[in-house]
Formats: sequence, structure tokens, C-alpha cells
Amino acid sequence: VNNDFRFHYRNALDREGKLDPEKIIAGHYWRYQQLPGGLQNGIAMAIRNMCEHPRLKPLSSESEEELKIYLFSQSLQIPPSILKLMQQFDYSQEVPKIILYNNELNGTMVRSDAALLLLLNQFGLDIVLYNPPGHNDIENFIEEDLYDVHWLEDVVFEQEFKEPSFLKKVLFQGLLKNLKGD
Repeated sequence: VNNDFRFHYRNALDREGKLDPEKIIAGHYWRYQQLPGGLQNGIAMAIRNMCEHPRLKPLSSESEEELKIYLFSQSLQIPPSILKLMQQFDYSQEVPKIILYNNELNGTMVRSDAALLLLLNQFGLDIVLYNPPGHNDIENFIEEDLYDVHWLEDVVFEQEFKEPSFLKKVLFQGLLKNLKGD
């Protein structure tokens, strides 16, 4: 399946030059056949919308079509753990959230990570990226008007992630419910 996606991308275009979700799903490269039909359609629509208005910063010599092909190819490689997450929510009842803790101990964010985050956001997930050292990560790849940056009081390097205690979890969940008005 890892081949030149230019042909797949061009074959999935409709008469108006936009990606056709039905053609995407019918393609032999589509890896998500095992998912429920509604989820497949949602992913295909998110791919179409993301490629129609690419918000990933292009490389210096990259054309708009090459950028769209890159986004298209990356969106066809969603990790299994993320696919499981996408199946666990009733999107009409609750907006799923992904909280990423980027302490840079397991590497730094790369362009393919940013493309996946764009797809997930287009699909409807809220994304929070916590970066204790305060280094640029998503800023290197995604247009600035798509995210908000909030600086913390302290910059901390190589901070390990610690699960909150049971008491803090209960208090935090109660606080979130109060903020949401539940």
C-alpha cells in the first residue's frame, strides 16, 4: 500500500477537482474497511475537507497539489490506537479530546504528526498539546490561526508525566462537569 499516492489522489477527484469520499472509500488503498460505515464516511469527509483547504505549512519547494497529496497519503495511515479511540465516542453526545504531553523524551513532533493532528481536528476531536519545555512543536508545521498558545509560569525540561492520584482525578472530573454545566 505504501506507494506513490499521486495517482490515488488524482483518481479520487470529482469533476470539480475535489476529493470524492465515495471514491476514496472504494479505493484499494483504503485501510479502514473494518470500521463502521458512518465512521468510514466521517474519515473520508475529513480527508476531503483537510485537503480542500490545507492548513499544513508547505515545504519551501512544495506545490499546493504536492501538499494535498502529502496530507492525503498521511491520512490513510492512522495508527490503530487512534482508530480505536475514534470508535469509542458518540460524537452527537460528547466531543472527544486528545491531550498530548510532549516532554520531548520520546522525540520531537514531526510533520506527519502534525498532519494526523490536522485530520483528527477536522474529524471533530479537540486537541490539547502540553509542552513543559515550551519549545516549538506544532508551530513548525501548522498555520498559526488554527491554535492558541498559552504560556505556563515555569519552563521545565525533561519532566516525566505522572498520573494524578485518585482523589485529584475525582476532583478534576467534578470540576470539568461543573464547567460544562452537567
